[in-house]
Amino acid sequence: MKKVKLVISCFSFFPFLFSFMSCMSGSPHAANNGVPAGEPPSFFLSLPGENGLVFIGSAGRRSNPKETLQFALEDAARQVAVFHNVSGEFTVVNNTGSGAFDYVSDTSTSLDYDIEGSKQYVDSLQFNADTDTLETENAFFVRTTYRSSLPFPLMYKPVHGADLKPDWVDNPPSEIEGYEVGVGYSGRRSSLSDTYKNSSSNAVFYIIRSINSTSESSDTMYQNTGNLFGYKTSNNNTVRSYGTLSGFYVLDTWMDPKIKSVWTLAVAVKSLRDGET
Repeated sequence: MKKVKLVISCFSFFPFLFSFMSCMSGSPHAANNGVPAGEPPSFFLSLPGENGLVFIGSAGRRSNPKETLQFALEDAARQVAVFHNVSGEFTVVNNTGSGAFDYVSDTSTSLDYDIEGSKQYVDSLQFNADTDTLETENAFFVRTTYRSSLPFPLMYKPVHGADLKPDWVDNPPSEIEGYEVGVGYSGRRSSLSDTYKNSSSNAVFYIIRSINSTSESSDTMYQNTGNLFGYKTSNNNTVRSYGTLSGFYVLDTWMDPKIKSVWTLAVAVKSLRDGET
């Protein structure tokens, strides 16, 4: 398995309503139909269906439509790999000194999943190029179906109003029908596709932080020859979260139509390690 390193500046805790229902602000366009791209929809629902699970792949638009579609399908396949198994680690280190400006904060994250093996899922994805694709100004989305099921039944039905922020953004549920819940957030990035991907990854970290976190703190006194008082103090506080999830699945994604930031609602099952109960 290949480890994917993600560095993010901040952390908070998408089937289309295919075929693109009127509640979306965007319009459906096939990958090469020549219709000008529209505005992205404010939300995507990707609830499990009778034909399987829905994974929405995204990619930046390229001059070659076939290449754009391929990259979006590979992104959907990556999500399938994450669904089967993903491990993550989230670490925050804060160092505070006795001086007025002696403060350093560093955040590091990593996701570990079968990124090389994910390519095998591309041929397993089903979609209709005429109804299951959407182009925006700088991004392309494809709704795919993968014949699989969640670890156990899920009947959750998110509720949206036109362009209104869903309740789970500000009041995330602690659990949904026995599943761990994650709400990921990403501020607007240079690529809309990257914004969605970052938000989804942060939903993984949200769940991991909620199920397994440890904290360590230490104080240090050291000599400072440039200080008349001779000594300075430093406090180091480290919070580390790690865990392994199965069945990580995005149910709902909402984008703020004004500032283009994205929130992701996802569920997963905590995978127990040897010795855990």
